[in-house]
Amino acid sequence: MDRSRMADFGGERPKSRAASTLGVIDLGSNTARFVVFETSRTGAVRAVFETKDAPRLGLGAAPDGSLTEEAIARGVTTVRRFARVVRTMEVPKTLAVATSAVRDAPNGPSFVREVQRATGVLLRVISGGEEARYAYLGVASTGPLSDGIVFDLGGGSMQLAEVRRGTLRNSVSLPLGVLRLSQRFLDHDPPKRREWEELREYVRRTLGSVFEAFGGSRYHLVGVGGTVRALARAAIELRAYPIQRVHGYPLYDHDIEALHELLAEMPAAKRKSVPGIGGDRADVVLAGIAVLEELLRVVRADVVTVSGAGIREGIALEAIGAKLPTTAEELADRSVAAAAESFAFDLDHGRGVRDAALALYDLLAPRFAGGASERIALRVAAGMHDAGTAIDLWNHARHSAYLIQNYPIWGLSQREVLLASMAAYLHEGDDPPSEWKRDYLPVIRGEDVGTAVALGAILSVAEMVAPAKPRFHLSGGGKALALAFSASADSSLAPRWQEKVRRPLERVFDLDVRLRDS
Repeated sequence: MDRSRMADFGGERPKSRAASTLGVIDLGSNTARFVVFETSRTGAVRAVFETKDAPRLGLGAAPDGSLTEEAIARGVTTVRRFARVVRTMEVPKTLAVATSAVRDAPNGPSFVREVQRATGVLLRVISGGEEARYAYLGVASTGPLSDGIVFDLGGGSMQLAEVRRGTLRNSVSLPLGVLRLSQRFLDHDPPKRREWEELREYVRRTLGSVFEAFGGSRYHLVGVGGTVRALARAAIELRAYPIQRVHGYPLYDHDIEALHELLAEMPAAKRKSVPGIGGDRADVVLAGIAVLEELLRVVRADVVTVSGAGIREGIALEAIGAKLPTTAEELADRSVAAAAESFAFDLDHGRGVRDAALALYDLLAPRFAGGASERIALRVAAGMHDAGTAIDLWNHARHSAYLIQNYPIWGLSQREVLLASMAAYLHEGDDPPSEWKRDYLPVIRGEDVGTAVALGAILSVAEMVAPAKPRFHLSGGGKALALAFSASADSSLAPRWQEKVRRPLERVFDLDVRLRDS
């Protein structure tokens, strides 16, 4: 942000326009969560509060699936605690759902009545198909899907959503939940080899019949659910991975194999001390590993992309009428607009800089092999380059970089988020820190720091000239950049703007700058 143009922003900082909040209670077979989402008028949601419990409704269920009295009591206690939080936080609207354990239990309806009597919360028992669709919606809100499988691995069941050309085509709910499988097959701690093989054979047969019905064999896998996220967190710790957020983490088959070797010989009491696993998953995580190994095998894939959004986000998105699926650019723009609502930075200014930056990028991208990934990274960097002013005006570029990395920016891969963050960091003309190459590997590529420098230079120029509505044109055999303006440059551009525009273009792109009459 050029501080000499503060008046161009309308004087006072705009007040936050963040919309309402929405609560979602998700009562699963193993764990239960209550999440409060901040909802944006753009069609985005962001979790701002979460609490969880492990009532283990499916634990000790009768052969017919009936919930035990102890499980019912634990479930009521959990929902009662959640209801108190709803009242304390004054959440205007809360949606509550129950999944596999309650869905499959003959006494599920009586449990729902008891919960309502004791807590005032009305649980909606959702079908396996609805559960799969909500997981799909949650994933679709984070990035465009082509052909793939969204799977939601829960405590009582696993939902598979088959996506073709971005649209949900088939879904199925399978009795492959980690608590259900652990109770059925794993009698010893740690499991005996025979138990492990029987478990894997059952999972293999169940999955094989489903994918035969789907009619496909090779799919991109996107994983949802607490066990998948726990395994991703454990892999991140083992690999000393540079990004701590699990969303977008590529959980490779060799990650899962390493976790299998590490955890399989441990008793559950020791597994809970492994970073990322914790007490809620320690006794069921091995069943989750078996499911992931067999799922990768049957679809002939070597990686699962972990999603930080799933059923709860899907429920919230449906409630606010979000339009999904959509493009990566639209998801990115929604995220930037939601960030502007949260942090009250100037969105209109960011959009003007974005348009100028993308126009300049389209001319200069061939000079550094820029493609669609680099373009969407620049799109976000331009939209949020001044977001850091919400924290500190004088060091705002660094704070903008931090917010881009840590605010949920959807539509981008982990590498693209890092590129956007680095470009925002560099847009004030700073040099790239020497530790970037070391700290951000293996997410970024060897040439990505140079790419970030190019994007930062484009962003710096775009911010300087955007108020005058620039038009760019390469001239002189591609050795010069000609600028013309649709608005009066005298009233729109800061002092010394020609020098500030010329410097990054000469240094990074070896271009002369020529001013043309508008």
